[in-house]
Amino acid sequence: RRVMESQPKSIEQDLMYAVVKQRYGHLLDDERLEEVRKAVMGMADFVRPLREARLPNEAEPFSTFVPFRRDDDGDD
Repeated sequence: RRVMESQPKSIEQDLMYAVVKQRYGHLLDDERLEEVRKAVMGMADFVRPLREARLPNEAEPFSTFVPFRRDDDGDD
């Protein structure tokens, strides 16, 4: 028998789940809503270390943008 968590791990997780439940709960049955709750709890655990990382003010954001440059050979 699998034991389900009855309470979220933190207030943040509880609030994140409450927003999802309020907006989309009417579209989901209890089983799907429980899957969403577990996903929300997992996401909150995932982002915690990211929030704890300290970056200096001069740290630039990582960007993978590469502009497209069309070769203009004059054959238009």
